Amino acid sequence: MKIDASAARLFLSYLDGDTSLTEVWNHPAYDVVRSHADLFGREVTERDVAAAASGEETVFARNEPPTESRDRIAGLLDHVRAHATEWTEQISKQLRRATHEDDLSEVTVYLGVGYTLGAGLDNGAYIDLNEPLFFEYPRQVLYTAIHESSHVVYEQEHEARKEFSLEGDALARAETQWDVFNTVFHTEAYATYTPLACRRADGAVGTQDHVVCEDYAILSDTSRLETLVEQYDSLRETLQQQPVSRDRLFGALLSDDRLPYRVGCAMLDALERTAGAEAVRDGFYNEPGEFCKEHDALLDEYRTLS
Repeated sequence: MKIDASAARLFLSYLDGDTSLTEVWNHPAYDVVRSHADLFGREVTERDVAAAASGEETVFARNEPPTESRDRIAGLLDHVRAHATEWTEQISKQLRRATHEDDLSEVTVYLGVGYTLGAGLDNGAYIDLNEPLFFEYPRQVLYTAIHESSHVVYEQEHEARKEFSLEGDALARAETQWDVFNTVFHTEAYATYTPLACRRADGAVGTQDHVVCEDYAILSDTSRLETLVEQYDSLRETLQQQPVSRDRLFGALLSDDRLPYRVGCAMLDALERTAGAEAVRDGFYNEPGEFCKEHDALLDEYRTLS
């Protein structure tokens, strides 16, 4: 696998007036951005990038305008460059710890500027370096790269993106929502679990005030996990009978509750404790619904009798 920082360098060159926006937008890193946006029924255009760079609110904009954080992005790029060999080895190590993949030559982590903290699809992983968490704690870039690389391997193995769309009309049926829930749970459980050993070795399991770091802090909070598992059970029961609103589904999956990240990682952590690392690697290749059903009992420790 490799870390490719050329998109971020091109973006800085664009901010400095030395590179055209079209050259930036044609970089393979932004193919990942467009593919990810398309999955959610969004459109990201070259104009959105230009507007975001000048401080306007667009689908591409995140945090402060990159014109204001340009020097911090450059400093972060220097840090990544200095640690590239170590980080590449660490990403490969953690991917092989969670999967049976030996050949990771098709996994590329693109470092760019804008759109979303991180995304991972079959054509690569993308990380936005214009992120305050990264400026304060640069090693969080490594953890994010491991997370998003897991999605790349998952998509290359399962081709989940071809199976369904997350656009509004496609989510009207309970059967579709059930498939989406299981698939998002499966991929995000593994993506959150894959950096866990590295984070634990570094003592970085929820010590920063950030939603991603909170995913790991919850692993040691039994009371909060009990609440999340109750929400997980309730939503799964509902989805087997009727559809829910798009807001409820996405809130549970990706924003408010982050059930796949938090309950999913707790499930895999328990699987490793009880059955060993080989069982975790095997589970990566399960069908999503089969994985959730087969390992459901691992959550019993968080289920309370009413």
